[in-house]
Amino acid sequence: MNNPNPRDVQVLPIATNTTVLRARSWTRLRFEIEYALAKGTTSNCYLIEGDKTAIIDPPPETFTQIFLDALQQSLELKHLNYVILGHFNPNRIATLKALLELAPQLTFVCSLPSAANLSATFPNHKLNIMTMRGKETLDLGKGHVLRCLPIPSPRWPGGLCTYDQQTQILYTNKLFGAHICGEEVFDEDWGILKEDQRYYFDCLMAPHATHVQAALEKISELQIRMLGTLHGPLVRYGLVELTQAYQQWSHSQTAREITVALLYASAYGNTATLAQAIALGLTKGGVAVESINCEFASPEEIRAAFDKAEGFIIGSPTIGGNAPTPIHTALGTVLASGDNSKLAGIFGSYGWSGEAFDFIEGKLRDAGYRFGFETMKVKFKPSDVLLKQCEETGTDFAQALRKAKKVRMTQTAATPVEQAVGRIVGSICVVTAKLGEVSTGMMGSWISQATFNPPGITVAIAKERAIESLMYPGGKFVLNVLPEGHQQEYMKHFRKSFAPGEDRFANFSTKVADNGCIVLTDSSAYLECSVNKRMECGDHWVVYATVDNGKLLKADAVTAVHHRKAGNHY
Repeated sequence: MNNPNPRDVQVLPIATNTTVLRARSWTRLRFEIEYALAKGTTSNCYLIEGDKTAIIDPPPETFTQIFLDALQQSLELKHLNYVILGHFNPNRIATLKALLELAPQLTFVCSLPSAANLSATFPNHKLNIMTMRGKETLDLGKGHVLRCLPIPSPRWPGGLCTYDQQTQILYTNKLFGAHICGEEVFDEDWGILKEDQRYYFDCLMAPHATHVQAALEKISELQIRMLGTLHGPLVRYGLVELTQAYQQWSHSQTAREITVALLYASAYGNTATLAQAIALGLTKGGVAVESINCEFASPEEIRAAFDKAEGFIIGSPTIGGNAPTPIHTALGTVLASGDNSKLAGIFGSYGWSGEAFDFIEGKLRDAGYRFGFETMKVKFKPSDVLLKQCEETGTDFAQALRKAKKVRMTQTAATPVEQAVGRIVGSICVVTAKLGEVSTGMMGSWISQATFNPPGITVAIAKERAIESLMYPGGKFVLNVLPEGHQQEYMKHFRKSFAPGEDRFANFSTKVADNGCIVLTDSSAYLECSVNKRMECGDHWVVYATVDNGKLLKADAVTAVHHRKAGNHY
């Protein structure tokens, strides 16, 4: 990723009469949860030239000019007939406006919700719009007959996939993508990409798992040779494996015993971003998420999601000193149920005042609801630190629901096998990690040396741990090895529940390692490590990391060891 240009456009033919224009950002465009691995991204646009010409998904405004320059080298814009939109996004308006100015004859092809957004965006233009409901086709000539399939979800109500019968390419919009930038157009090394594809799924698709399953069902009837993704490499070599993985990942979400209804509306996209971060935390915490965009949901849909959920969270912006109408409707639906046994939560963004939060909280409190966290109020666009707090808040909310359910169930004694597993001992360590402005740590005893050359270790991390999302390949951390006699204070501290965003190291003597992570100066030794690989293992991730540096702080100290009576808990 050593490209001197932070943004460029890569143009390559990929099939008969078909070209991809990959608008590449080699650094993270902006902070949102799905960009947190900071591997850059691509915004893929596709040009299909039959007797008529269409482009699919032109890129956002950060690429407008360089994209138009690249497109005009491949096509005279007076010959552009169609612009197909897989979804409507305000950050693409500048590109759409520029295309309209250069090619006023073009027709937009999109879903009904996107058509409404286009008309509202360009009120002074007499737009040519062709709406697709699923059965219509668009014949470009030379065998390129396109079928557009609506794949709506709460985050993208106007979602649309496009299938070309000639090339058997499915243009998937948000499905099957990955935020990673490189020279590779296709997924030749698809096994290596799977981790990035899984992270993308967990961030963007897991809260909409039922909608993903519906989309997979729709496309299952098609003969597909390639997936033309919106982000990252095009999927050709690992197509079957990735499709099966999406089915597996979606099923693992919908099969969970506990469900949280996440109800929100978003004026400028900020509340939706917060909802995404909270949803990621909820799924990490082991619950299913029923995500509902109240702007596009009926009271019946909201009521159905609420009824089957053990808890619910409402997210709202403040508009004109109040919550928007869809949130009033959702709140009314919740209050009308008369069931105040469910755990509640409130979040949202605001510009100046934030009265919506007090209104929602007051109504729920008067109705007797308990709250799983203090109302999260974020001014304007959330920072990376605030989004991490949202993620941790979601995880804590999920754990509270799971703990309540566990208490209601009969607890059984550890089996002989579990007692035997508990006899495996490990060094007591504190793992500290940092990414950008986010710094966190955890107590770890499932740690072992794994390799001599290079020196390497493995660390097992429960999926709900806050540190988990910082432990991806390329990530840095420090392993602080605790000495015997000093471990109890650290074990007591790191086993407690932390408030989202709370400083884990406030009461300890620390310094900063060369890799930027925290070193506990009471440690007997510390290792500076780089994450190399990670593997999903049941309820944990096992991370393999190489040791870059290390120092012995107390040569005569004996390493503290954790003894357990059973292997079914820490």
